[in-house]
Amino acid sequence: MYKIFVYGTLKSEYLQNKLLGHTLESYDARLEGYSINTAEKYFNVVPNEGGCVKGKVLLVNKEDMFYIDQWEVIPMYIKAKVRVHSEYGYEDAFIYIKKDKEEKIHLQDNVSNMCNNENLEATIDEFADVRDMEFPVCDLYLNYPIEDLNNLSKNKDIFTEKVKEVVTDKEFSFIGYEYLSYNYGDCQVTVRVSLYIIENNEKATLSVMLPVSTCNPAKFWEKAFTRELEIEGRNFADYIYSKYNLKVLDAPKFIIYSSGEIDESKRLDVFSVEKCFNKAFDISKAVNTDISKNKDVKIYISDNVKIEIPNDFEVCYTDRLKSVILTLSV
Repeated sequence: MYKIFVYGTLKSEYLQNKLLGHTLESYDARLEGYSINTAEKYFNVVPNEGGCVKGKVLLVNKEDMFYIDQWEVIPMYIKAKVRVHSEYGYEDAFIYIKKDKEEKIHLQDNVSNMCNNENLEATIDEFADVRDMEFPVCDLYLNYPIEDLNNLSKNKDIFTEKVKEVVTDKEFSFIGYEYLSYNYGDCQVTVRVSLYIIENNEKATLSVMLPVSTCNPAKFWEKAFTRELEIEGRNFADYIYSKYNLKVLDAPKFIIYSSGEIDESKRLDVFSVEKCFNKAFDISKAVNTDISKNKDVKIYISDNVKIEIPNDFEVCYTDRLKSVILTLSV
């Protein structure tokens, strides 16, 4: 069982029911040395000497934690550990904190509302209706070979710093966030992605990262492989060239890092995308052959896809990044 200190939308039992199918056991607590920034649409806590945030501690299991991560748009918000005070004394709990700097600041300690979204329940309903529930929660990665045409602003963030602890022969740079979209039936699916450049000697890769993704991995891969992804109504490759001066050279490689077992039928859905374009591809071998030779993980692989299912899917994205980072160059 895990503990999360919440101060905004996650206090809503309506949200808990929609995300998890049940409400969570909780109790009152306070977080000293922080205040709530209420200037933006969704609240965030920021360090503030003398501040004291009143909230609740939620008791959650591991699966619930990943569904909550989806709502919190990891890695826009990240989990950190803080010390909170409750009727049980001081105790450690996770908290969601915004990764990037606030655009506006208005600090308060006590707030009656949970956010500045006047249509919160409608937003919750929309979110719950469109997220994928067929697959376990997965981290998804598209790796595009690119030509770096220079003049690109390359930045560091907590993830590029984390990479240095694991990888020394490649350079990772953060370049921005975008909203990818594609049509699926009568619906348009939109997902928020983080863009990173991976450089290794003369080679460069654009890694499109979707931690704890809400979309269906098979459908997302199909649209990526057939070049039907868009940003702001423009073809993905055209948009990337126009905004970032990066030339996409070929179709991407696709990596699924899953929090749970992906059954045979779902693996078949993923590898069937490749079968449509390569009649000689032995789909049965890819779907049913675990190549890992390691009891701690299962790996299913083809020329363009890698499905990795570890026994221990770390609760915090920054922690499991250490495990997944070596596979990003596949």
